[in-house]
Amino acid sequence: MSPDAVRREPAVTSAGRFNAGFEDVPDEYDELRAHGHMAGRRFEHFSRVVAASAGDVLELGCGTGTLLRALAAAHPDRRFHGVEPLGNYVDFATRRAAERGLGNVRFSQGTGEDLDAVADAGEAGLVITVDTLHHVFDGPRVVRQVHRAARRDGRWVAMEPNRVHPYVWAYHVLTDGERTFPSRRFLRHAAAAGWQLQGRSCMYLFPSGVATVPGWAERLERRFEGFRPTAGAVVLDLLRR
Repeated sequence: MSPDAVRREPAVTSAGRFNAGFEDVPDEYDELRAHGHMAGRRFEHFSRVVAASAGDVLELGCGTGTLLRALAAAHPDRRFHGVEPLGNYVDFATRRAAERGLGNVRFSQGTGEDLDAVADAGEAGLVITVDTLHHVFDGPRVVRQVHRAARRDGRWVAMEPNRVHPYVWAYHVLTDGERTFPSRRFLRHAAAAGWQLQGRSCMYLFPSGVATVPGWAERLERRFEGFRPTAGAVVLDLLRR
């Protein structure tokens, strides 16, 4: 797939509204998201989600496409579509996919509020969002747009920072351009749009800056990460009614 094949929308004039601290250095952001203990567990989790679902996979807020490219390589029988507001991230993701010979993944420039401009109705059997929803400005519109893009029995798995964790809360309150993720408010909006909560879980004890952890520490993490005040992320599993 060549970069010219990417489906594009008019450029966004105010990139800052998307809170992309690495917006001018997509290669650095890609490296940040691709490596480390958390990145490995993130891929492991969503690879299982893809395997347990059916149909095309749509990722909203895919960044530089790090996770989606890895999933496309691991599941060559599935088709993947990444949507991202920043045009230079879309270009970067498309180039990297072409370099790896991944013909089953494509990237489009767009936002969750206007997802209908780049995603067809009923396109996705699975929608994934990772560290995306706490950046959107119109939550009710986004959940309606994702509902439109998902097929009737579609699934939506969202992974967001856990605002109950003291460190996560402090980081997202004190860091310029960040926000916390109000999961209860999101679930109210989702229910009103036709999404039904199927499951809720928590992940991670170690922050993203940790490159590796010994085996005993990972086993400890998997055992105790379900205690929400110590978990770094909340994971919500939704079904389209």
